[in-house]
Amino acid sequence: MNDAAELARLREENASLQRLLDELTFALNVHSIVAVTDPRGVIVEVNEQFCEISQYRREELIGRTHRVVSSGRHPSEFFARMRRVIARGEIWKGEICYRAKDGSEYWGDTTVIPLLDEHGEPRRYVAICTEETQRHLAEERARELAYTDQTTGLPNQASLLQRVDELLGGDRSGISAVLAVGIDEYSWVNDGFGFSTGDRLLRRAGSRLSGLGSPVETVGRVGPGTFGLLLPRLGDDPHRANEAAEETGRRVAEALGGTADLGDGVSVEISATIGYATFHADACPATQPPVTAADEVLKAAEIARKRAALSGGRTRLCRFEPRMLDEAQSRVTLASDLRRGISAGQLRLYAQPIVDRDRRVIAHEGLLRWESPARGLVAPADFIPIAEQTGMIVEMGAWVLEEACRVLAGWAERPETAHLAFSVNLSERQLRASDFVQTVCHALETHGAPAERLKLEMTESMFHTDIDRTVRVLRALLAEHVRVSLDDFGTGYSSLSYLRQLPVQQVKIDRSFVTRVVEDPDEVAIVKTIVDLADILRLQVVVEGVETEEQFAVLRELGIDAFQGYLFGRPAPVSEIDPLAAGG
Repeated sequence: MNDAAELARLREENASLQRLLDELTFALNVHSIVAVTDPRGVIVEVNEQFCEISQYRREELIGRTHRVVSSGRHPSEFFARMRRVIARGEIWKGEICYRAKDGSEYWGDTTVIPLLDEHGEPRRYVAICTEETQRHLAEERARELAYTDQTTGLPNQASLLQRVDELLGGDRSGISAVLAVGIDEYSWVNDGFGFSTGDRLLRRAGSRLSGLGSPVETVGRVGPGTFGLLLPRLGDDPHRANEAAEETGRRVAEALGGTADLGDGVSVEISATIGYATFHADACPATQPPVTAADEVLKAAEIARKRAALSGGRTRLCRFEPRMLDEAQSRVTLASDLRRGISAGQLRLYAQPIVDRDRRVIAHEGLLRWESPARGLVAPADFIPIAEQTGMIVEMGAWVLEEACRVLAGWAERPETAHLAFSVNLSERQLRASDFVQTVCHALETHGAPAERLKLEMTESMFHTDIDRTVRVLRALLAEHVRVSLDDFGTGYSSLSYLRQLPVQQVKIDRSFVTRVVEDPDEVAIVKTIVDLADILRLQVVVEGVETEEQFAVLRELGIDAFQGYLFGRPAPVSEIDPLAAGG
């Protein structure tokens, strides 16, 4: 090839390279943000895209550093690491948040390329940035959805666990605590008034918990009606850490308690059940190998909360103890056995006589027992709380109601037993069921039982929440001639204010007033006051737990109408009792 031909070829190659370079430059200018700086980071050139997205004119950028578009989101160490990389002549890549002149933020996928001199030292830096604002916002929104509860706007369980995990992995973080807070009324508010009302209850609770302040750092929703509170770094003294958690638990109960106006005419009395667990960076509270340490801490607090729910009382607050884990596992096994037992027909109905002042049997109270092949005859105190927690109590209560109506129908066929009444205990879950009145009526009709001989016993705590609805239900039952008794009377706190409006026909004095009635004048005075009040309100008075002749004599002298207790007969299978027989 001659010199002329070679020169022509080189010119054509150079022209092609120039066209390629021009196309690359055009593409960068159109699709990328480009800035060139000197070794000190001072901007010496920018393209139109940079000016357009940053909203600065070229002359406002030249001679300044990139601090002019800094968003302040990144820590100083972020940029220090970048400078160390490019100072070595290496390319740096990363995502940076910038701030435009009007204060708005934009994100860019940024590459910084050092241009080296003949000594291998950077003489220019070219920053090429592709805007990724929409993608970044989408990812940020996805992270927000993953870690935020959409109903309350609070952190969710995953977020709270992440924070607990950080404390567990920390160094010298001291003792921390997690509180599990359950809204007792959440489930039945949902059932009775719908999910939107339940959501308003959750938002109210979340707002009040968020306003508690120190030592609460994080409030999150960790279950359907449950919140988790994180109390970090309570010091190194276990006693003081527990005191701080206990005090916070009491503040929680006070903040959440009271009447809540949930809109649409719904006003309910709210209460909370609280459990807490303390933990240290090098010690998880539970005894079993955890799935993750944070999971185990939250589980421990939840176990304590459920234990608090079993304890009753007005302020239900419990600290986790390692033994509770074994007990919780035993309860799970018990619940599983109970569910199988219900299906297998292992429930049994017992009855205990109720007598008048002359010891004549006037009624029986139906008492539920569970006859397990493996466990034997299980006492109600051992399985009723589990049934309440799991919701099995509704099915069990329906079974008891059916059996009671079957018994009443049988008694009604015999003149000598037709006058006898039969009472059964109701749970709050049963009462809150929307079809409860229909369930009672269906059982009466199915067996042909006399409605006026059926008595439903309810504790006073069941009247403290949504009393208007409770009154409507009881009036509907009264219209069907079903009678209602207020059980365990005197153990609550506000029944006297409710008695006038509650359509009940009987009060049942709790056995706790009977044990000392012979020797304690104060107990006598209390019982006499209840009897006088019931007389004014035209209510029958029954007393339970009578075990001695002395107690019977004193109580009869005080004007009690009816009596129940071991003195007159122990509970026995209803199929085996003589309904007219009483001991004594």
